Amino acid sequence: MSRHLSENIDTVTVVGGGTMGHGIAQAFATAGYDVVLNDVDEEVLSTALERIEGSLAKLDVDDPDAVLGRIEPTTGADEAFADADLVVEAVPEDIGLKRDVFGTADDLAPEGAVLATNTSTLPITEIAEATGRPERVVGMHFSNPVQLMPIVEVIRGEHTADEVFDAARELGESVGKTPVLVERDVPGFLINRINLRFWLEAVRQVEAGLTDTKTVDAAARRLGLPMGPFEVLDFSGIDVATMAARSMAERGVDLHVPDLLVEKTEAGTYGMKSGEGFYEYPEAGAYSRVDIPRELRYGFDPKHLLAPAVNEAAWLLENDVTTRDEIDKAMRIGMNWPRGLLELADEYGVDRLVETLETLRERSGWAEYEPHPLLREMVENDEVGLASGSGFYGWEYERERFETVRYERREYTAWITLNRPDRLNALDEPSWEGLRAALERAAADDDVRATVLRGAGRAFCAGDDIGEILSWESTDDAREMVEGTLAPTVRALREHPKPVIAAVDGVANGGGCELVLLSDLAVASTGSDFALPEAKIGALPPIGLTYGRTSLGKKAIMELALTGEQLSAREAEEMGVVNYTVESEQVEDVVRELARATTASSPGAVADVKELWIGMEDELLDAWFDRGLDTLVTRSQSAEAEEGLAAFLNKESPSWQR
Repeated sequence: MSRHLSENIDTVTVVGGGTMGHGIAQAFATAGYDVVLNDVDEEVLSTALERIEGSLAKLDVDDPDAVLGRIEPTTGADEAFADADLVVEAVPEDIGLKRDVFGTADDLAPEGAVLATNTSTLPITEIAEATGRPERVVGMHFSNPVQLMPIVEVIRGEHTADEVFDAARELGESVGKTPVLVERDVPGFLINRINLRFWLEAVRQVEAGLTDTKTVDAAARRLGLPMGPFEVLDFSGIDVATMAARSMAERGVDLHVPDLLVEKTEAGTYGMKSGEGFYEYPEAGAYSRVDIPRELRYGFDPKHLLAPAVNEAAWLLENDVTTRDEIDKAMRIGMNWPRGLLELADEYGVDRLVETLETLRERSGWAEYEPHPLLREMVENDEVGLASGSGFYGWEYERERFETVRYERREYTAWITLNRPDRLNALDEPSWEGLRAALERAAADDDVRATVLRGAGRAFCAGDDIGEILSWESTDDAREMVEGTLAPTVRALREHPKPVIAAVDGVANGGGCELVLLSDLAVASTGSDFALPEAKIGALPPIGLTYGRTSLGKKAIMELALTGEQLSAREAEEMGVVNYTVESEQVEDVVRELARATTASSPGAVADVKELWIGMEDELLDAWFDRGLDTLVTRSQSAEAEEGLAAFLNKESPSWQR
């Protein structure tokens, strides 16, 4: 049985003793390979060995002396290449310099040696042209710092032999890295193409004066990223990113390099290594974590960063450069994202990312923002992600209708939608009953970890259906509706065992505002407004006056209940009616992010937290709520209510208004 090519590799030559080169040498030596570290400068080699020794000590490697003993430094080309089974080139990103190295390797290395380049953006095929054996040339792009980053891109050149490609993958695994396979040689390969779209868009947004660096980085952290784009650019080097972007643009990739990036590069403010970049550091080369205020996180929409990156991923897929799984593996493992790029695309919605791209295209006039046909096709086929059950991935999805209420389960979240948009989702008897049935469905499903309550169209909920209240002919009719339908639904919402998050985008008046008060968490768009105007029509808000007391203080509740004034979303946030106020296009995202955040707590703990709160409300407020319902029944049949309801429908003022 023939051995794999990788099994015949014992001696590795690494060309270039800089940051990447000595990191690669350390990785191979730690894995047991004999390593020849080659550089033209003795001082560079000496520094490289010192840094390897320091790194081994920090990493607490077993027997560091043995690792160092496997590394032989040399400035001589003959000594470097004569016995090499694998050559890994790690010199600066200069195509001429790299071709010179490969020409020398071709002349001096054994015929069967694998020749690998650590280039981050330059075409493997161009580099391989400097040799007489392009089939033996492959890309092995390690990430910096090599000692810590667990990934390597393995890139197939136009002529790379299958056995060489497979050997590079196996060698990556042998040194403890996860290989990401790039099957076509395109500028920037996989990680840089996606990262640059993400990073460059962040720079453009700041350059255009639309936001600032800390707000963007705070928003990126919402995605669960360990660092925002400006933090990463400073850490990896602004000059490196500029060089990579220019290299890709020169080779036909449609991207605009931001002037701000170029200006910082020309000024020598490269980031951490120069002591200043987008942020300032204690001294050149000294890293310190940037203080990114958490309260800024909703000031910028991260879809503006995700959309160009997903557009690039669609291009990679359609051009057979790589696969969905490789893309997401690269971002999860290579960039330490909590989920892959295409998983995030499904979460945020492919349709909404296409809309974002169209906005960016309209604003800039640049074709690079044109949504890829694959994305448009997905939208046309309703393959938009979690919201439809299929996108780049297949997702658990259920849909059902309860009276006028729409119920969807998207993976672990139940989305309950009040669906009377033509009536601003006013609450009639079928709506109350449908809401209760949907809540009970979510409560009974162990797979549901959080429940979202929202309204269809341009309102969350405009309150109770005034026309239906006017149709009650007696106190018995009113009591039957209030005690038989409204009260059980309020109880189902209040006692719901999962976190309930209200997603408010539009009017939340009367009963709608009370539903928000009953929810555990709430997010509102800046254009939303809130009010408890029942007293204006001669009634009263029983939920707001009782259970609302555990959400708001007396003065806030009384202001709402006694004045009936509309509150803006910002005022509602300050009062405590909602947790966060964001732009309309972010409401769904923030709600979903909050729902995911609640899943960090165990289901049992969540249920116990809610049960304790419900028990407190039972003891404090249940009797008062029952009294409030009795009062509501009586008031709904009073002369004042009759006048107030009629005045409301006729858009007139009742006699008591001054």
